[in-house]
Amino acid sequence: MPIRQRPFPWRLWVFAIVMLGAAAAGGYFTYQYRTQSIKSKDEVAQCNKNLGSAQAIAADLKACTDKLGGASTKAGDLEKQNAEFSKNLNATKEELTQLRAQKAEADKRMAAIEDLRKQFAKMIDTGQLRVSARRGMLVLSLPSEVLFPTGSATLSKQGEYAVVEVGAVLKKFPERRFLVVGHTDNQDFVKPKDTGTPVCVPTDNWQLSTARALTVTRVLVTAGMDAKNLIPAGVGANDPVASNSTADGRQKNRRIEVSLLPAISELPPLPANLSDEAKEKEHKK
Repeated sequence: MPIRQRPFPWRLWVFAIVMLGAAAAGGYFTYQYRTQSIKSKDEVAQCNKNLGSAQAIAADLKACTDKLGGASTKAGDLEKQNAEFSKNLNATKEELTQLRAQKAEADKRMAAIEDLRKQFAKMIDTGQLRVSARRGMLVLSLPSEVLFPTGSATLSKQGEYAVVEVGAVLKKFPERRFLVVGHTDNQDFVKPKDTGTPVCVPTDNWQLSTARALTVTRVLVTAGMDAKNLIPAGVGANDPVASNSTADGRQKNRRIEVSLLPAISELPPLPANLSDEAKEKEHKK
């Protein structure tokens, strides 16, 4: 009986081939998955690293922005300070100009005073005149004994000569103004003796000092001085230069003073609201 051959196991081979293909595909896909997973992890790590760098850059950028803002503020402050410094510098320059002008006026004034001293040297040496400074003004002081009899406002001949000599010098300063002030001591007023000549007789020391100042002023005008530059006044015994308790002190207090008034340029400027124009505008309102 012939041996029956088994048929070729195609199905088994096909199954084996399929399984082998499936295993190969599974291995391939597993390899690809692992490769992609590792790559993805690397990319994530790189992204995290880049993110950290970006955050650091953002922080640096914010810090720079803050610093820029602070620098801008400081720059603004510096500009304000610079403007203030410039303003102060301009003010300082103006003040320096004013000080120089004031110094020039002071030097001019001192030169004029020294010139007066030289021209009055003879009268100073003979005791007819004394030059001093009072309350910031140059003062020419003439003793009443040289000028007037006791209790009288009429100049003696010697006194008239002395006043004319003073006027001859002071008229050389036509741009300056002078204050002519009469002074007495504090003793009771003594009326002069009746000479028979009708004159206006003072009744007290205040009136006597004013009358004497007016008399001297008129003689100064006669000597060539401009009347507009002379201001007569009398203060009686209210402005002593010495004590009235002694005879020597009372003698020093009885005097005529001619004070050199400061020029407008020598005085500090007045506030703008006190000017005549400002007053007129205020009055119109």
